[in-house]
Amino acid sequence: MIRRFNYTGRKRIPRSKISLSLNEVPGRKLAFDAFIDFVGIPLPATAKIYIEAYRKTYFRRFQCGTISTPAYQVNQILEGLDPDALVLFRVKVVDKKGRLLAIADRIRPRRTEEDQTDRQSLLPVEFIDLGESIWHLDLEGDLPILQLNKRIENIKDIARHDTFFLTLVYPEVVRQILYKVVIEEDYTDMEAEGEEEWMIDWLKFAVQILGKNHLPPTGSSESIKQEKLKWLDDVVNAFCVNNAVLEKYMKEQKIGEP
Repeated sequence: MIRRFNYTGRKRIPRSKISLSLNEVPGRKLAFDAFIDFVGIPLPATAKIYIEAYRKTYFRRFQCGTISTPAYQVNQILEGLDPDALVLFRVKVVDKKGRLLAIADRIRPRRTEEDQTDRQSLLPVEFIDLGESIWHLDLEGDLPILQLNKRIENIKDIARHDTFFLTLVYPEVVRQILYKVVIEEDYTDMEAEGEEEWMIDWLKFAVQILGKNHLPPTGSSESIKQEKLKWLDDVVNAFCVNNAVLEKYMKEQKIGEP
């Protein structure tokens, strides 16, 4: 794995200091409210604050005043964005010469209708038209996103509570994401510095599932790849055991009942 170090001296803005929320306004448009607490982060009073909303080809930038005189967005419309799509945000602080002084990226806003648990979920969910597919795991963007077909009535409740969905989909989601992390990205260090916080979060999740602090080695040789695949199998199996996947599936199918 290639470590990413901050040679520019730019500061990182902790997620705990950022409040971003989305709400739907008349006309099926999304709007956001924002607030950033810069107390304790040494930045020039004249430095400008920017908030950027993005998702694939979508991008909007908003100027939010300066460190000394912030002007945060309230009910700011995100023009041109599908209200069912998932949007990410980044916060930037830039000096008079345009140099980046501080940043926070890949920020998932809280929707006003969601509770605290939803906001902190490990896997963001997006409701879009997937044609004839029920679900798709998008691993090409800045975060892994579980996409669900909004053409299916009550798909949100199905993804949360349906036994078949829980037992057949989520183990595969865990496998695909961790395959991306440890094999494709060769990211196996929870202490690494850099911007790939979502990968670190998933490694911590895997360690928690296993019940022991065990991660595969870094490298791309065939022997190391096989060790990684074995580790993946162990994690997915532990996930299934912890969530009683087989038992729930057999009970739903009424397998073994007289």
